[in-house]
Amino acid sequence: MGAVYGARDLRKEEAQDRDPYVAIKVLGDEFRQHPDSLKALQREARKSQQLAHPNIITVFDFDRDGTTVFMTMELLKGQPLDKIIGLHPQGLPRKQALRIAEQMAKGLAYAHEKHIVHSDFKPGNVFLEPDGRTKVLDFGIARAVPSRSFAAGATTVFDAGQLGALTPSYASREMLNGELPAPSDDVYALAIVVYELLTGVHPFNRKHANQAKLEGLRPRHVKGLKRRQ
Repeated sequence: MGAVYGARDLRKEEAQDRDPYVAIKVLGDEFRQHPDSLKALQREARKSQQLAHPNIITVFDFDRDGTTVFMTMELLKGQPLDKIIGLHPQGLPRKQALRIAEQMAKGLAYAHEKHIVHSDFKPGNVFLEPDGRTKVLDFGIARAVPSRSFAAGATTVFDAGQLGALTPSYASREMLNGELPAPSDDVYALAIVVYELLTGVHPFNRKHANQAKLEGLRPRHVKGLKRRQ
């Protein structure tokens, strides 16, 4: 969807802020040519601003400078979860993996309470900071949920899912089949990410849900987990 840069906020610097650094997400040239790209980034900024939670990245603003469209957010230190998983081919230590899993779940649960489904949850959209805090980011195709179980008015005119920006190996069968978004879509993706944290591998060898169903694939049991876990 775009590139992310570290930057100095000159206004913060002028006010002698101790931490004037921010992250800036700029729409990429290819994505900017899409007629709905501006709407997509604006919706991401607006939805993210609604999500004030310690396990979700903080978004400050959405703006444009000529043809350059961008959003500003907190600058994170550490590594994305996909890189961390790649460094642990046998899985992370159990205690650390479950601690990360709990924080991811809390962030997604909060978003669901606000009637927002992430819709592209995956290790690359989770960031682990040096102090162990976990942040969910990139609500780029997050959707308001038109579900009976949610409050009226949760729908939105623009649906970023029309851009087709989902990751098949983490998408639920319902998402792949074009059904309306639901919190269960994120729960499916969360389960896959937690499995990767614990084992170092994707439960279906990165095959998408429909293919896994067709082949009758079942995840191998994670050794050491209690039945409840």
